[in-house]
Amino acid sequence: MIGTIEIQNLKVQCIIGIHPHERIQKQALFIDIAFDYDFEKARNSEHVEDVIDYTSVANQVKQLLIEKQYQLIETAAEEIAALLFHQWESIRQCNICIKKPKAIPDADFASIKIFRKALNKDQ
Repeated sequence: MIGTIEIQNLKVQCIIGIHPHERIQKQALFIDIAFDYDFEKARNSEHVEDVIDYTSVANQVKQLLIEKQYQLIETAAEEIAALLFHQWESIRQCNICIKKPKAIPDADFASIKIFRKALNKDQ
């Protein structure tokens, strides 16, 4: 019984970017995260221990972005996916979108999206 958890527009204030001013001043990123895993155990038990805690996911993603101070949002997205697969082995696939509002002066935001599948998972 595969289901999807989604986190939309997770706001993270962090150092991100290649320009000198971006390496000094924190700016907001907005992250969308969606991941699939088997809900069967949780459905049967009704115990929070049998689910992936989306608050924990959000906190770990925020911590990663704040600590790593990436230059590229592409790298950040790949490492978020790697974090998800490493921390929660039951995740089968994920979609990550990172939006950077201050990237282009006359645009709402620039963004990247990735879709990744876990290696060696029976789908």
